[in-house]
Amino acid sequence: MEAVSRLRAPAALAVLALALGLALGLSAASLLQRYRSEAPPANVATATTYARGTDVASPYAGIARQAVPQSSEPAYALPEGRMVTVEGYVRLRVRKGEAGMVVAQLSALAERVGGYVGEMSVGEAGGYVVLRIPSERYSEALEEAKKLGEVVEVRTVAVDVTDQWVDLAARLNASRTLERRLLQLLSQAKSIDEVLKVEDYLARVRADIERYEAQLKSLERRVRFSTLRVYIEVDAVQFPQLNVLQAIASALGLLYSVIYALVAAAIGLSPLAALGAGGYLLYRKQRASSRQGGKTDAPQ
Repeated sequence: MEAVSRLRAPAALAVLALALGLALGLSAASLLQRYRSEAPPANVATATTYARGTDVASPYAGIARQAVPQSSEPAYALPEGRMVTVEGYVRLRVRKGEAGMVVAQLSALAERVGGYVGEMSVGEAGGYVVLRIPSERYSEALEEAKKLGEVVEVRTVAVDVTDQWVDLAARLNASRTLERRLLQLLSQAKSIDEVLKVEDYLARVRADIERYEAQLKSLERRVRFSTLRVYIEVDAVQFPQLNVLQAIASALGLLYSVIYALVAAAIGLSPLAALGAGGYLLYRKQRASSRQGGKTDAPQ
């Protein structure tokens, strides 16, 4: 019995050493792999995202995107002393069944700020609303509209039309002056031929006056009321597309990680494996010695 007890002690020591070495090696490999996967490349810079999602076809495709502000402060201010037309574009993403509610909220928003709805369309897949907003409350309406869903894209464009307005006003004044002069000539005409010529010229001048007046009124309306177009899209469930090359690359990457972990574990376990092997050899030697001693003590 004493010989058996002496044989069990080295065996238990060897098994314990092997188990401890295996655990330490796997832990080291796991930590190393985690460090390699979490450490960012040194040459990659953090980028600021200005708008989520892909570009969509719109009348403002050539305008640079405006950063989506994180606060509720006005995002756009009009210059003072100038005639400026402002047009904005907002794309929102909402959950299924909420498009109609968002359209109703946008309509109420237009009325609340003193504007009106210029155009509206809504369906199961989404919709759009064109709001005409007083220019002095455009920033307020823009911020309120962005709160009605997930902001995908925001654009704003302002055009200074002061020079255009001055040019139209000058043309209108010149045409009116010419109209008064033609009326004087018409009153002084002495023949039918002269009357017909003056009236023909006067008709063309009056047509120019009407056109200039219409353009000025349209320009003034655009300055007084900004346009805000809100497009609403429903957040649909998207299934991932199968990419064979990406799947193969991921599989090769996983295989490399497994091989790397096995190599790291083997290197980490090598000292303890040597210790375990030494303990096992010692155990075999003591066991052989015990058997030899038992044969010697046996009765002849």
